[in-house]
Amino acid sequence: MTKKLLLSGSLLVLLLGLPARAQTPAETRSFQQEAGDRSILFRGKQATFYRFAANGTPYWDNAGFKRGDIVFEGNTYYDVSVDIDAYAHRALVHLASGPFVVELTPDLTPSIVMDGRRFAGFGPDEALPEGFYEILGNGQELVYKRVDKFLQSSLNNVNGKAIGYDDPDYRDNVYRYFALDCTYYFRDATGRFTRIKGRSALLRQFPERKRELRQALKALHIKSGDFDRYCTELLKLTER
Repeated sequence: MTKKLLLSGSLLVLLLGLPARAQTPAETRSFQQEAGDRSILFRGKQATFYRFAANGTPYWDNAGFKRGDIVFEGNTYYDVSVDIDAYAHRALVHLASGPFVVELTPDLTPSIVMDGRRFAGFGPDEALPEGFYEILGNGQELVYKRVDKFLQSSLNNVNGKAIGYDDPDYRDNVYRYFALDCTYYFRDATGRFTRIKGRSALLRQFPERKRELRQALKALHIKSGDFDRYCTELLKLTER
């Protein structure tokens, strides 16, 4: 049965298929005290716990939960513990001192700020495919970065670790791992989005300054694989 954490007023009911009288009042009171005015965040679906063994993680990065601010259903909640599931594209929120973890859909979570990094959530009928995006830049032009994690398998060892031998759904010597795919979109000053696939595609968004920007960026000696920094530095040069 799908488990959900629901909040009605100040009363949290954890649906586990048990009658309400079977819930532990002490646990409910403890949750209410810990969550305070942030309790509304915990009325969503309980976050998925991935029980399969795989190399890597399904999350945006490997840094784990971070303190941040989140906008949910039009309200801003400050200094909460947040992460992003890039496999399911859900925001994750939990009480740092408790076991409660819920997932929030991107259509109800338009903004997340954690560790100084900004993220935007897009619903199914918005300008970008549904999911979460990191916002690069601070001016009128921006780059939106999407991270997707996919579960894949290989007959060869991945990252030096043998993962998946004991899974009955996979035969011996098959390794499972989370593959990473990043997609980038340029947003111009009018709000129009264009998918970009590399440095040249980004430079083409500034045809009148293309040569000037290329020379300035070349002087920074940005590594070939560091497209995030390339976007950030270019956008700094074009801020207005």
